[in-house]
Formats: sequence, C-alpha cells, structure tokens
Amino acid sequence: MMQLAEWCVLIDQPRAAAEQMALDERLASEARLLVRFFSWSPAAVSLGWKQPVPEWLDATRWRETGLGLVERPTGGGIAFHGSDISLAVVVPRSSKPSPDVLMRAVCQSAALLCEVYGVSATCVLEAQSEGRISYCLTQRAPYAVHAGDRKVAGFALRRYPKSWLIHGSLLIRPLPDALTAALPVDVTDQLRAQAVPLAE
Repeated sequence: MMQLAEWCVLIDQPRAAAEQMALDERLASEARLLVRFFSWSPAAVSLGWKQPVPEWLDATRWRETGLGLVERPTGGGIAFHGSDISLAVVVPRSSKPSPDVLMRAVCQSAALLCEVYGVSATCVLEAQSEGRISYCLTQRAPYAVHAGDRKVAGFALRRYPKSWLIHGSLLIRPLPDALTAALPVDVTDQLRAQAVPLAE
C-alpha cells in the first residue's frame, strides 16, 4: 500500500489548455508518483484522446472567441473547464498497480472531498456502456461522482510506457458565461439536466 508521504502533491497555477496537457504528458513520461491540481485560463473544452470533433466545434472560430481547445492525452468525452478543479494523477507502472484499484481510489477520494464540503456524493464505479461518451458530464460512465442523480465529476485513464495517467475534473461552479454562450443550446440543456456544480 502506498503511503501519502511518498506522493508529490502539486497545487499548480492556472494555465492555457495546451500548456496544461503538455505538462501532464511530460509528467507521465517522468513516471513520478504524484497528483497535480490545476485550473484553466482561459476557459476551455478538452476532447478525449482520439475523440471525433463534433460538428459545432470549429477550432478557428472557437479560439477566436478567446476560449481554449485541446485534446487530452486521456480518454472520455468532452470536458468543460474554467469553473472546475482538474487533477492529474501519475502512478509508475513499476509498482504494478491495478488500473481498477487506481480509478476506484481516485473516484472515492473525490467523493470524500465533496463530503468534506457538506455535499453528499456517491461513486459510480460501474455503469452500463452507452458507447463512446460525447460529453463527460452528461452521460453515465464508470468512475464518476454523483451528487443526487446528477454528475459532478468524471475520470479517465491512459497507460504510458512507464506510468498510468489519470485525469479528472470536479465541477465547482456553473460554467463560465463565455463558455456557456459558445455552446449549442442542446448541450447546455443536457448539462443543466445531468450535471451539477458543487456550489449549487
């Protein structure tokens, strides 16, 4: 069992989307045992690794609005950033961790964090597959955290040659106005119905 003293814990500064993801890829290649908490500036969307780009998301027009756009090195659906706390967990594969155990531990830790702030939260560790996840916060998926019947956090994993990289996002406040205004109405409707920020 890994002790907390072995972990490097980084509370990082806000950065642009591409810079955040490049940093996590570098940390994954270094394969140190760490967790990094960070936020995004400007507000951004991140696509899961190899995720098809939806028709409404034209990269040039999106960036002209001043919003960030990046592909994550981990999987999952489109995630919305700017009012969340994101995290990256790197675990060396030399320690022979089980991916399921890692994901469960991270998910359960996020649920405990919600409880500390007075929000009753539950982990969804298994969920019936709905195929490819389009939007992280609007669809049921394994390794998520729910407050009531709405999603507040999701997590994704990728194997690197020397490490496992886990990404997660915990929605703290409603999406930034600039991000909401740039999204299609049907996406914002789905978010209102299926997701909830901790502040709410």
